[in-house]
Amino acid sequence: MRQVFAILVCGLLAFTGCNSTHENTDIFAPWCADGVDHLKSRFDSYQHILVARVDEHTWEDLGPHRKTPHHFKVTVTTTYKGDWRPSERLSFVHHVDSPTPKGSTNGSAGYLLVILTNEHTTNEIALDTGEWTGWREDLAPGLEYFYPKNSR
Repeated sequence: MRQVFAILVCGLLAFTGCNSTHENTDIFAPWCADGVDHLKSRFDSYQHILVARVDEHTWEDLGPHRKTPHHFKVTVTTTYKGDWRPSERLSFVHHVDSPTPKGSTNGSAGYLLVILTNEHTTNEIALDTGEWTGWREDLAPGLEYFYPKNSR
């Protein structure tokens, strides 16, 4: 009887994930990752992962039926991975499939962004969807799982 109970408990633990070698996978949910391996693979594909504050942003109107460039100038505040340093400036452009919004110049100044890139340059870089997003505190645990503060 004791062996049956032990087998049932082991099976239940395996089913619930309690025997996992990784921490709680809820910390990866804000990144829309399927788990630790999925997020690690995503992070490993970039040389630099950082948080930056928006200093300036503008939209460029190229007319109808053209993608609209959204230009950002930001200052790095935190580096999780790579060699960008706090206070360095970064410029990037993101093209959107919509017309230029009215009155949108510099409306995001002061906001924090997470940026994933393979470039470290003073030139403007192009970032695709998924390579930058607004910073939220619930993103920090997933980053700090791979890049602990005491190792930076």
